[in-house]
Order: sequence, then structure tokens, then C-alpha cells
Amino acid sequence: MMFRQISTYMIANAVSAAFGFVSVVLFTRMLSPHEYGIYVVGTGVAGVISTLLFGWIKFSVLRFESEGGSKDVRTTALYAYGGLMLVSPLVVAVTWLIAENSSTYVVPAVFVAFMVGLFEFVQEIFRSRQRTGAYMWSVILRAVLTVIFSAGLVMLFGMGGQGLLVSVACSYLVTLLVYAPGVWRRPRHPFDVDLLKDMLRFGIPMTASSFVFVLHTVLDRMIIVTYMGETAAGVYGAAADLVRQIILFPGVAIGSATIPVAIRLLTQDGREATNRHLTETAEMLLAVLMPMVVGLALVAPGFASLILGPEFRDAAAMLMPILVFAWLFRSISYQFVHVSFQLAKKPGLMGVQGLIILAINVAAMFVLVPRFQLVGAAYALLIAEIGGAIAGYFLSYRAHRLPFELRPILRVSLATATMAVPTVIVGRHPTGNAVLDLAAPIITGVVVYTLAGIALNLAGVRVALTRRLRLA
Repeated sequence: MMFRQISTYMIANAVSAAFGFVSVVLFTRMLSPHEYGIYVVGTGVAGVISTLLFGWIKFSVLRFESEGGSKDVRTTALYAYGGLMLVSPLVVAVTWLIAENSSTYVVPAVFVAFMVGLFEFVQEIFRSRQRTGAYMWSVILRAVLTVIFSAGLVMLFGMGGQGLLVSVACSYLVTLLVYAPGVWRRPRHPFDVDLLKDMLRFGIPMTASSFVFVLHTVLDRMIIVTYMGETAAGVYGAAADLVRQIILFPGVAIGSATIPVAIRLLTQDGREATNRHLTETAEMLLAVLMPMVVGLALVAPGFASLILGPEFRDAAAMLMPILVFAWLFRSISYQFVHVSFQLAKKPGLMGVQGLIILAINVAAMFVLVPRFQLVGAAYALLIAEIGGAIAGYFLSYRAHRLPFELRPILRVSLATATMAVPTVIVGRHPTGNAVLDLAAPIITGVVVYTLAGIALNLAGVRVALTRRLRLA
């Protein structure tokens, strides 16, 4: 059951990441770094607004719906979303005043924020009720539409970074028109004031905590804009987006299956069963992410040269080997550490972790960015994510204490090291063909890691394969 759900989420996020990858490839060639910077800043603003207004709804839907039984938050959550829609003119006005010089492209970000908020509400219903098929196809449709709309607005109408923002919002809207009706299957509970109060009590602290993480996510771009301008933000954002598209999707896929199951296990079977589930999840997360991170760091120069536009390549080749490790530790925090705070219903501890990460990031940014420019920003992010993951684990002692086993970490590390050696050797013998020079070390790494993973039985893969072969 767990593997089937993870596989479905993996497909959904892999396809989404693939289309996001295509977007980065296309638009770093079609847009200047300045125009791409407009898109980077706009999506950052949209993330902040969406989290502030709608985060509490998303967190509450997942937490209460995942308990099963008689819980039904759909109608209550929709009323809450509708009420917040009424303040959209005020949000536009405030955004306009705060970012007056950038209002031509920041204001469309408000449209993105509201569409993201409603889309995430629908997605959390699908997740909590384990309707993985609906989740998968809605994610895929949204990704496909984003590329189609973006290409149209940029290529046909020349709207640049602003066109990318509008296309993102429109893709969410059309996907909602297709999939949102499926959320309202009967029977439905009516609006419940007491349930709304429970949602507010749980969701608002979670939103406050999540806002800290969102602020941390956009901080590097904002500081780069302040020190170096939108062109530098566009170059940095392209490298960061490329890393995110590759590293984010497997972590999200595993986390999407982990949290609802963990909540249900804790409610129905107790702490011991939950910790077994979390241990298996942690090993699977590391087994998938570590080879991707190390492999991408090793092939970063060739990868950036082949994929990105000429104005983005040199910076990406320097930034990607740093950013991939930052995303590894961010994924550990988001997909493993945060489960502790969700299970214990202690969102304040997540906020504490977020403040620790934010404080480290701010301090490191102001020290490193003026001196080392974009590379300094990347290292500041890495330092903050490492410190945050460590702090989060120890904070779990005050929530649902996370299990920690050294043996799976050592197995994954050994398999990754085994992969890295032949990957480096192959990469040092170029043929002069850019595609072949990139493909050869990647294929080598995949084959070697697969064999090492089976030999070491990472995440129980050898046992699962043996069982399947016996049944065949």
C-alpha cells in the first residue's frame, strides 16, 4: 500500500518536475536574466501571500481529514476560503503600496497566490482521503497547462516574466475547473463553527511556522535583488529552479504518502507502529535523494551547459553543486522532521525550527553575499539548512520523538560512495559530444547505484524484488 502510494505521488511529481524542467530550459533561452528575475521575484511574493492567507486551511484539512472516521472539513474549509477571497482587493492594494516600483509584475502574483491557495485545498482533500489518482492527474494537468500557457504568452504576446506569472495562475484555474468538482462527493457535512475554531487553533500556529519557512525560501532572492539587482536574481533563480525541479519531486512524493499514513497509524495503532513507518520512510528518503544530490553535483558543469541558456550557464555550474546539498537537508526537514510536529499537533516547534533556520540564513547572507556574491548566497543557504535539520531533530524530543538509526544512513552513504567513484572516472574522459559526455556518467552512476542498492538491500528493495519474483 505504502509503495503504491509513493509510486503514484512519484509519477505525479516526476511529470510535474519534467515539465518544470522544460520551462527552465525554454525560458532561460527565451528571456533575459532580468525578465526571468521578474518571474522569480513574483513567484516568491505569491508564495508568501498564499501561505499567510490560506496556509491554515491547507494544514487543517490534511490533519483532520487524515484521521478518518466522521471528520469532514470540506464545507467548512470552503466557507473559510470564500471569506478570505473577499479581502483580495485589500491584498492587491497592500501589495501595490509595498512594492510600488515593481507593481507591474508583483500584482499578478496576487492572482497566483489565490489560485495556489484553492488548488492546495483541493490537493489536501485528495491526499488525506488517499485519492492518489485524482491527485496525480491534477498535478500533471497543471504542469502541462503551465508550459502551454507560458509559451503562448511569452512567444506570441511577448509578455516576458509577467507572462510567466499570468500563465501559472491560469494553469491552476483551469485545473481547478476540471478537478475541484470531484471534491464534493456526497455525503458532506454542513458548515461547522466548532470545527472552524479547531481549524483556526491548529492551523494558525502552523501557518505562522510555515510563513517563517516561506520567508526563508525567498530570502536569498530578495537579498540578491537588494544587493545585486533583478538580473542577478534571475541567474540565481534559474540555477535554484533547476535544482528544485530535480531534487524536490521525489522528496515530496515520499512525504505526500508518509504524513497521512503516519497520522492514521498514530491514531489507530500507536507510537511503535508509527515509528516503524517513519524509520522506513527516512531510509527511503535518503536512498532516493542522496545519489541524486551527489550525482547532480558531479555533473553540474556539463548539465548546466547543455540545459540552460548562455547567460545562465557559468553561474549555474558554480551554484548547483552547493544548492543540491541545501535541498537535501531542506527535504529532510520538510518530509521527515516536520512529521513530528504534525503528529504531536505542536506547530509552534516547527516555528522555532524555522526561526533558527531564518536567523542562520540572515546572518550568513549578510556576511557572505557582499563578499562572495551569488556563491555566498548559496553557501549561506546550505549552512542554514544543515543547522535547521539538526535543530529540528532535537526539537522533535518535545513533540513526537523521531526515530534515529545509524545503520540505514551508513548503507545509503556506502552505496552513494560506490556510485560516485566510477561516475567521476567516466566524467573525466570526455568524448567531445556534449550529450554523450553528460549521459555516460549519469548512466554509469544509475547502474552502479542500483546494483549497490540491491546488494545492500536499501529500503528493503532486495527483499521486495525477491518476493515479487517468487510470486511471478
